[in-house]
Amino acid sequence: MKRRSGLVVPFVLAVFTAAPTLAAEEPAKSPEAQSKASAQPPREPMIFASPIHGGCYIAAPGQCKIHVEPFTINIATSKKLVRFQLVSIQLPGGIQRVIYDWRPDQSNPAPSSGTTYTPSLVTQDFAATCGNNYEISLQGQDTGDTSLFNLGLTGQFTCPSTAP
Repeated sequence: MKRRSGLVVPFVLAVFTAAPTLAAEEPAKSPEAQSKASAQPPREPMIFASPIHGGCYIAAPGQCKIHVEPFTINIATSKKLVRFQLVSIQLPGGIQRVIYDWRPDQSNPAPSSGTTYTPSLVTQDFAATCGNNYEISLQGQDTGDTSLFNLGLTGQFTCPSTAP
């Protein structure tokens, strides 16, 4: 029987990157660079809303619904409403789900004038799981904003698990 001999070289690939820089290790900025950085104002929303209130009720045996009280979205002057969303936040855990997403289209255009928008009552009751805890977030954007902003948040409420 013939025996083979040879050199075995293990191959290891190592990738080295620069070590992350901690804030305390960052080089000091010149006074001019610091004033430029602090001169930029924080991003402020151009859209606001009235307070948002909601709760939960039993609609049928084993079926609960979240009810959101009427609210008004205030749009910046000369801007148009781009969209708004209602987001349910299930607690504990913070599971978020968009339960209503309004965007204008040809059949549902943005308000043609004015600086407020109040959704119709049809958009204010949403399916929920009985016995769970929720919060509702109202998020909105008008043409003066680059993204959605949180316009309001309800307090935590619990959907009933059984009828009284």
